[in-house]
Amino acid sequence: MNPVQDQPQTQARAADTSNEGLKSSFASMMGISESGVVVNEETSLKFSAVWLARRILSELPASLPIEVYEEKGSNRTSIDHEVKELLMKPNALMNHFTYHELMNDWLQGWGNGVAVIDNRRTGRAENLLPVHPSTVTPVVSKGRLFYIINDPEMDVVGTFFSEEVIHYKLFTSRGLWGRDPIAMAKDNIGLGLAAEKFGARFFKKGGNLKGVIETPNVLGDKAFTSFKDRWNTFYSGDAGDHETPVLEHGLVYKALGISPESAQFLETRQFSITDIARWFNLPPHMLYDLTRATFSNIEHQDLQFVKYSLRPVIRRQEVELEDKLLLPKEKGKIRIRYNLDGMLRGDLASVTSHIKEMVLSGVLCPDEGRGLLNKNPRPDGTGQKFYTPANIVGNENAKPDTGPK
Repeated sequence: MNPVQDQPQTQARAADTSNEGLKSSFASMMGISESGVVVNEETSLKFSAVWLARRILSELPASLPIEVYEEKGSNRTSIDHEVKELLMKPNALMNHFTYHELMNDWLQGWGNGVAVIDNRRTGRAENLLPVHPSTVTPVVSKGRLFYIINDPEMDVVGTFFSEEVIHYKLFTSRGLWGRDPIAMAKDNIGLGLAAEKFGARFFKKGGNLKGVIETPNVLGDKAFTSFKDRWNTFYSGDAGDHETPVLEHGLVYKALGISPESAQFLETRQFSITDIARWFNLPPHMLYDLTRATFSNIEHQDLQFVKYSLRPVIRRQEVELEDKLLLPKEKGKIRIRYNLDGMLRGDLASVTSHIKEMVLSGVLCPDEGRGLLNKNPRPDGTGQKFYTPANIVGNENAKPDTGPK
């Protein structure tokens, strides 16, 4: 069996055994970014933008309603199905929100969310046991995909056929294992963490930079000791905050290092947030970067987020669930869908106007329109009638227009 790598192996390369090559390899293995900060799936959560991005992309899919329906021609009928019950209660250790949140957090943090299908008794999936991506090794043998899993915490150890594993993949270059977004964004996240550490150290020192005290004169041991004691007493640590030193003996204070203004501290922090938004494919305002947000464009950006960011992630999961949880005779007939309708709605006024237009034009019946607003059907049963606008009612006996004679 050959382990699947997450990087394409286009050609063999000789190992770089130089000092710089070995340092680079070690830094890459340990997750050390160019800024010197260790960045991995856990330490990246200390950067608030990454924390929020991963929360959004794990909590939102977990909060979406899951529907199972049957297709018959052009009709779709919602049905009670064992798969829906399974997805609502994946296992005895967690509820459906926690399970889907966990799988999507692993997806955004490691590029892969993996769960083993337990169908020991009935042949139909009974439990979904999530296993940490770091404990999973995909291998290909004789044209088949297997997963070697060693997760003692979930008591899942062994080799599993691909049919026994739910595998959500993020962007992938080979189709077998998702790319690790944290590893790819290591340097950008490291820059954000380094900027936060710089700011923390700067303010811990009372907003003072390291400096030296120079004098053209020579201080004797007694004068130097006396000056150092006075400095430590009146100007060092908390006692020296907001105090103006009085220097003598021709002493001059010179600051060392780069000021926050010169280092573009605020600009760096702002850019880091925007960069994280790019990596996670989120509108910046969702990470509370409101520099370019307006009341008029935020709603449009939210709709773009659903269509261009969330929908591809959800669609991958729908396809995987249908492929692994449905019986062969059900595939192509039973559909598993996350309901995104609620997220695609605008403000109440525009939604109401849209539903009204759809009902009056005969696309929806009144009860369907009420359902979109979470209202019960009309109690008298008249809400099932479809309206037909009077201006488009034609003569049923009329012959179709065949064009100019």
